[in-house]
Amino acid sequence: MFAVVECDKSRGDPDMPQGGAKPESRSSAALASYEELGTQFDQHDPRDQYTYMSSKFRSDYTLMEHVGVDGKSVLNVGCSFPVDELYYARKVDRWVSVDLSPRSLEGAEAILNRELHPDLAKKFSLVVADACDLPFEDDTFDMSICMSTVDHIPSAEARQKAVDEMGHVVVTVPNRWCLPYAAGIWKMTREKTLHYGYAHLFSPREIRRIGLRAGLKPGFFASSIAPPDVWLPGYPVVIRWPARLTFRLLRFLGYFGRRVGYVFEKPVRPRSGPGAPGDGTHSSA
Repeated sequence: MFAVVECDKSRGDPDMPQGGAKPESRSSAALASYEELGTQFDQHDPRDQYTYMSSKFRSDYTLMEHVGVDGKSVLNVGCSFPVDELYYARKVDRWVSVDLSPRSLEGAEAILNRELHPDLAKKFSLVVADACDLPFEDDTFDMSICMSTVDHIPSAEARQKAVDEMGHVVVTVPNRWCLPYAAGIWKMTREKTLHYGYAHLFSPREIRRIGLRAGLKPGFFASSIAPPDVWLPGYPVVIRWPARLTFRLLRFLGYFGRRVGYVFEKPVRPRSGPGAPGDGTHSSA
């Protein structure tokens, strides 16, 4: 999902601007695009885009299922069209979506109320909020997710701040090493025809480093290019060995997938006394 977030300044990275100037943390073009898009959700349903949904299943949802979402509370940083909310409505216990675009949240709420049974729709709360100044106490959520959101923040410093605000989190981003996709994004950016205004393309290594700087431990990696989910021991040896080699090649090619991401884990914190959070792995959002 896509969103625009507004962030404050942080310090500590040589690639980030230092001094008194506030980093460019908000793309006015992207916000304007999503405000307009929020009024047109009925005409632009991402579920109709097969390649987009296939990419989400291979990256976003693979990472979420790796952690597990059944009966959990989830914070979604960046909402726009509520495709993830609709998909996981049956599984989650509670879900809060934040976005800087009020019209996007209004459009998302209308879709959830129209397409979900009231018992499922009441699981969701939609909040206008800044991803770098989230209005929640530590350990409020079991999981934070951030799907193609930080790529809409122009400043490297502000992108870092957005990840700093999260805890046990799933982050996916568009990949600059998917060269055909990147060429299209760069062309539309030059021509000012990019429908969501602004996008920063990441490398897998870059998003991993952002998580590390936020004090998070990179865990499982996923990409829109991935081996099929096949139980190889059930096949004859003459099939298993060539398949294993092929799957190994596909895992390498995953670093060139259109969409890539990680599950990051928050370090376990010691209990500070009675009533302290149980295992310290909940989101700090």
